[in-house]
This record gives sequence, C-alpha cells and structure tokens, in this order.
Amino acid sequence: MGAPEYSVLLVDDDLDLLETMKAILEGRGYRVETSQTGEDALEKIKEKYFDVIVLDLVLPGISGIELLSRLETNRIPRVRKIILTGHSTLENAVQALNLGADAYLIKPVMPEDLVKAIADQIDKQQQEILLI
Repeated sequence: MGAPEYSVLLVDDDLDLLETMKAILEGRGYRVETSQTGEDALEKIKEKYFDVIVLDLVLPGISGIELLSRLETNRIPRVRKIILTGHSTLENAVQALNLGADAYLIKPVMPEDLVKAIADQIDKQQQEILLI
C-alpha cells in the first residue's frame, strides 16, 4: 500500500515532470502537493507540514537555493529536503548540502530512484522521532 500518512511537496517549474512524479508517488500511497514556483511553495509550507520536500534549484522567482535557505529547520520531526536538479554543479551541490539538503538527485532521475530517496528520508525522519 505505501505510506498514506506521509506528505510530499514537489517543487519544479516543469509541469509534466510534476504530474508524472505526483502520479507515481500517489500510487505508492503518499499525499502529494505540487508547486511550480518558490513563492507558491513557501505559501503551501506556511499552511501545512510536509514530511519531504523535493525541490528543483532553478525556479522562476525565488530560486531553489533561496527557498532551501528559508525552510524551517528547527521543527521536530524535521522536514526532509531532497534537491532534484538538471543544473548540477559541484558548487550548487555543496551549497545545497550546506543549507540543509538531505539528498541530491540529478535529472533525469529514474522514478524508482526518487521513490527510494523519499522512502530513505522518511526512514531517517522516523529514526529521528524515535530518538526524541
């Protein structure tokens, strides 16, 4: 069945990619919302808690790096953040990880790899909860 209690926010300006990823994740039991801009993502994050945020670095308006830097990090359980980008450089990978990204994936990503990355981050989040 999957994990119906877990929510994922997908942030990418590629609507086709968002719809494909959303369908795959919902098929695994996740609750999924999507945003095509950093501004829209910030609004959704203010309104509700997401277990995992999958975030492109290159977005119209607020960049993925800027959005990453503005995500709340002191909440327990901590939101897990996965970067998914087609514009990978060593510099932005290091910057993303320094700003608290938990995983870094490069487009095009195989659906199984994305699903595994999300499941791995939720496992880590659950381990964190057990340590509280």
